[in-house]
Amino acid sequence: MARARRIEKRIEKLRNRLISKVKPDKAPRRRRTPDEARQEILAAAERVFTDAQPDQVGLKDVARAAGVSHALITHYFGTYAGLIEAALERKIHALRAEMLVRLRESNALERPLELLGIMFSALEDPVHLRLMRWLLASERPSSLHAIGLQEQGFKEICRQIILSVTPTPTPELTETIELALLTGVSAAYGYSLMKVPLAGALGRAPGVALDEAIKRTLAGMLETYLHAKLDETLN
Repeated sequence: MARARRIEKRIEKLRNRLISKVKPDKAPRRRRTPDEARQEILAAAERVFTDAQPDQVGLKDVARAAGVSHALITHYFGTYAGLIEAALERKIHALRAEMLVRLRESNALERPLELLGIMFSALEDPVHLRLMRWLLASERPSSLHAIGLQEQGFKEICRQIILSVTPTPTPELTETIELALLTGVSAAYGYSLMKVPLAGALGRAPGVALDEAIKRTLAGMLETYLHAKLDETLN
């Protein structure tokens, strides 16, 4: 009896060894273009950054979320900082595309509150702000790509607004509108990044009511300034 049990145990061990050596069939690999692969990795990175600060996670976490290898992310983005830059650039491209669609609908200068609302909504996205803070703190020269300076995307938005005023703008008019819009964008970014300490310095509590008040105030200032300058330039 004891001998029979020993034989059964040996047979069981041999069976387990054989099973362990058999590799399961791999799922067929889905063919993707390089751009599709990049976008899927960036979408995964956005999911990761929704729950964690960029300095709390790394390439391996994003690779796990995307279901790809660490090496593939390195192949497409080079470094972790390169991935973060690309993720922020993707956010800014989406913001720019939405604003350009709105600008083609009607006179943009008559709707500064609506346009600022689009920007403030984008800047309320925690992922956008987390990536922006991380890149600003890193002081990397290449982060200029991520905020759209290299492609001059902001210049395209300014051009659409200027063309809504006149099809043949003068250099003076172009400079006036560009500087005014740059001031508005800078104020929006500055408030979004620093709203807690800025509100606290005034003894106020940050919140939706203060956000709306800031948007209305900034929109009113831009509208008043631009209309005054346009009257000087066009008349």
